[in-house]
Amino acid sequence: MSSLDPITMATQLATFDVLPFQERYQMQADSYQAKINALSKVESALRTFRTAVSEMNGYGSSIIKNSATTSQDGIFSATADANSLSGNYQIFVEQVASAHQISANMPADMTADTQIPTTGELKLAINGEEMIIDLSTVDTDGDGKATMADLVKTINNDSTNPGVNATLVRSNGQTHLMLSSTETGEANRVSVSATGTGSAWFEGAFTTPKVITEPQDAVIWVGAKDSGLKLTSSSNTFDNVIDGVDITVTKAQSAGDEPVSLTVGPDSEATKEQLTKFVDAYNALVSTFDEYTSVGGEDGASRGALANDPTLRSIESQLNNILRSDFGGMRLTDIGLSIDKGGKLTLDEDKFNDAQKNNGVALENMFNGDGNLLDSIDNMMEPYLKTSSGLFSSRKESLQANIDRIDDKLTQLDRKYEMSYDRYLKQFTQMNQIMTQMNQTMAMFG
Repeated sequence: MSSLDPITMATQLATFDVLPFQERYQMQADSYQAKINALSKVESALRTFRTAVSEMNGYGSSIIKNSATTSQDGIFSATADANSLSGNYQIFVEQVASAHQISANMPADMTADTQIPTTGELKLAINGEEMIIDLSTVDTDGDGKATMADLVKTINNDSTNPGVNATLVRSNGQTHLMLSSTETGEANRVSVSATGTGSAWFEGAFTTPKVITEPQDAVIWVGAKDSGLKLTSSSNTFDNVIDGVDITVTKAQSAGDEPVSLTVGPDSEATKEQLTKFVDAYNALVSTFDEYTSVGGEDGASRGALANDPTLRSIESQLNNILRSDFGGMRLTDIGLSIDKGGKLTLDEDKFNDAQKNNGVALENMFNGDGNLLDSIDNMMEPYLKTSSGLFSSRKESLQANIDRIDDKLTQLDRKYEMSYDRYLKQFTQMNQIMTQMNQTMAMFG
C-alpha cells in the first residue's frame, strides 16, 4: 500500500474549499474596478469638454470673433472682442507713454563697492506713495559698512517700494545709480531725497538728479490731430477706447503724418474655428461615452463597463435636450449644426457662413451669456464634476467601498484556507502514519 503526501493533499483540498468563492469575489472586484476606471475616463472627457465650453464662455471670451486691422504696421496694434461694432476709424498717435528715469549725481569715481553713510534716511516717492529707507539697515552682513550695491538691493527688495527700480549702470568707465519708475505716465514721477546722513556728497547726489527720460502719458487722436477726439493714457494701452476695441501704441507719428486707418469687423475664419473646437470637443465626449456604454452585439463589439449606466444615460439625455433647445429664438439647426444618428454634431459650413454673415448678433446671443447655450451646458455639468461631492466622485467612492468589502472577504478566505489546510494536513498525516504501520505489519507476514 503506497503512502500519501499529506502536504500535497492538504493543499489541494483546502484550495478546493475556497476556490469558488475566490473566483466569484475576484470577478466582482474586477467588475467594480473596471467601472471605476471607466467612470474616471468619462469624467476626464467631461472635464475636457467643460473646459472647452468655459474657454468660449468666460469673461471676455465668445464663440464670435472679430478682428481689428490697421493700414500701417508699427504705429499701434488693436484687438476687438465679440462686442465690438464693425466700422472704420482714423487714429493718430501723438506720443507714446514713457517711464521716469533719473541718474543720481554721484562722484565720478563711484563703484558698486563705494561705501555710503549708515545713518540718516533715503526717501523715494511716486504718485503719492513713498518708501523711507533707514540707511542703518542697508548693512546686511553686519560689518558696519554699506555699499552702493547694498543700497540698490535694499531699494528693490523693500516691501514698501512704491514702484521704483534701482540699478547700477556702467558707461565710459563710470558707474551711475539709475532710478526708474516701473510704471509709465506723468503721474508716476520719481522723487528722491536723503537727509540726516552727515554726508554732503551723498545728500547732494539726490538734490538735482540728472533726468534720463521724462515721464509722459500716451496721447492719441480719434480722427485727425488737433481736430479729432483727444485721448490720454498713463500706459500705452487704451482699453475699450472704441466699444470692444483695445489699442496699444508703439510709436509716435510725426506732425503732418496722416492718421492710420483702423478697420473693425467680423473674423469669419476665427469664428468658424471656435465653432469647430466646440463640435470636436463634444464629439470626443460622445466617442468616450460610446466606448464605455456599448451593449455589445453581433458585430463583435464588447460590452462596455458602463453599459446601461443610469448616470451616463442622464448626462447624454440632458446634453441632447440642451443642444436641441431654443436660445434667443434660434436653434443649432438654424446655423447648420445638427446631431447625426450616432449622436455626434455635424456642421453645414455654407449654412453657418450665411448665419454668421446675416445674423451675427443673434448667433452671439445664442451661444454666450447667462442662460444661453454654453452657460446651460456648463450649469448642467456642475453637479457631476464637483471635486468632493460630485456624482462621479460619489459613484467611484461607492464602488471602491464595494472593493474594500470584497478585500475583507478575501482576507477571511485566506484564514479559512489556513484552517482547512491545517485540518487536512493533520488528517492525512495520521492516515499516512496508519498506512505506514500497516505496510510494516504486512511485511512481517511476507
